[in-house]
Amino acid sequence: MKKRKMILAVALIVIVSIAGLSGCTQGNENEREYDFTVGILSGAQIPAFELGVPGFEDRLTELMESAGKRVRFIYQNAAGDPAMATTIANTFATQQVDLIFSLGTSASQQALPVAAVAEIPLVYGIITDPVGAGLVTEMSTGSSSALPMETQIDLLEELIGHTLDAEHRVAFLYTTDEDNSVASLARLQAVAPADTIIPFGIPANGLEHLTQQFINIAADPTIHAIYIPQDNQITSQMQMVQNLNRSQNPDRRLPVVVADLPIVAGGAIASLSVDFAANGAAAADIAYNILLNDIWPQTFYSPTAASLSLYLNETEAEYIGFEIPSALLARASRTF
Repeated sequence: MKKRKMILAVALIVIVSIAGLSGCTQGNENEREYDFTVGILSGAQIPAFELGVPGFEDRLTELMESAGKRVRFIYQNAAGDPAMATTIANTFATQQVDLIFSLGTSASQQALPVAAVAEIPLVYGIITDPVGAGLVTEMSTGSSSALPMETQIDLLEELIGHTLDAEHRVAFLYTTDEDNSVASLARLQAVAPADTIIPFGIPANGLEHLTQQFINIAADPTIHAIYIPQDNQITSQMQMVQNLNRSQNPDRRLPVVVADLPIVAGGAIASLSVDFAANGAAAADIAYNILLNDIWPQTFYSPTAASLSLYLNETEAEYIGFEIPSALLARASRTF
């Protein structure tokens, strides 16, 4: 049984009128009473998390109100610093929050030991590989953003107009020590034809290596597209990616496919991916059942092909001289 900690209601103080002031009373306004307090730990200031937080808050508030309950949120951002994530988690424990919602692998990993000691349920969101990250425990569960990789292969093949083979390959651009990216590479290679997903990696804090990798990609005539997973370091520098793709081989600019929908507007061509607000809402459904009923899901939530959205950037496609197939445009949830 997971430990439940309820916020104590503040007693209403009524001041009764003194003699000579007949019928006149005054009282302090009721302080807002909450049934639950949730600490939200965001691992970094990135578009995915910025969409996931309101998705979680709105959904959990809706569910609580339907049950006649009130919930408040305490939001903190670790700004990509693991030590800061631990400090924030400890602060939540001191504040005796009823549940911690963490976004991102690193922040969730830092929060879990704190939550376990304090016996606070941890619900995570927007994580590619919660199993590999050691986040599926008796005290933690949540919503994964791991994409069904067959859908990514289908998108890449439709985009380039050819099945993947030795002459039609994809460059996988990622950070080599980012757990989510490494897991995504393995999963994509597992469903693609052999030797068609080619890794091009850079180290953490190694954005200066991007230029050389784009030179390497441009020099390989068998590569027809670039794929970027949910990789915070690279997607946070989409302007640099866009500029390098435009400049390194002007006669052979490649379509860039990303795993994060919000990144499409910044210069990618396409994304068939998770609605991060919906991912946060899925985590809220889990949190609700834990808080009200102490019911934990048998497994974490994972997105399905039917739940994905397709974003396309016609403006960027025109700029690099790439024609997006009309069938894809017809199915797009949003275009830019």
